[in-house]
Amino acid sequence: MNVIDLLKREQEKEQVPILRSGDTVRVHVKVVEGTRERIQVFEGVVIALHGKVGLASSFTVRRIAHGVGVERTFLVHAPRIDKIEVLRHGQVRRAKLFYLRDKVGRHARIRERRQPIGGPGMTLQRAELEAAVPADVEFDEVPDEADLTADVTAETDGAEAVPAPESDGGA
Repeated sequence: MNVIDLLKREQEKEQVPILRSGDTVRVHVKVVEGTRERIQVFEGVVIALHGKVGLASSFTVRRIAHGVGVERTFLVHAPRIDKIEVLRHGQVRRAKLFYLRDKVGRHARIRERRQPIGGPGMTLQRAELEAAVPADVEFDEVPDEADLTADVTAETDGAEAVPAPESDGGA
């Protein structure tokens, strides 16, 4: 890894939820007013994602405030973002939901997915997701073919074992 990749890796957040278009999220943003700092919550529907991973990934959230549509784009790994909560998972068939800009009221509703895609495990954080994928697999850990056939014959428990046919290499 070079120095630039190390600096990018250092600035990324550890706990970032997996976002999809149509999800209803609550973004907690740190706002500085003079010498005071407070947390402001922006809740809405994710209408677009830009970049899947990395420091430059961002998402756009849309909400209706006093009858006016308001959209904000957030950088996922920005230091001003305190946390991102996923409230609901929406069932949509598009990556970009810009058509919601023209819809108002009940027409702008998105159906809720009962289960996140991939089951309940899809709500993992990115850090947990990367830890679940084995990075270094040793070839010594993979059992040999002879070990597998020995296990099968041991499981038959005295029954007559039929030997596996030899392969001629596909020719």
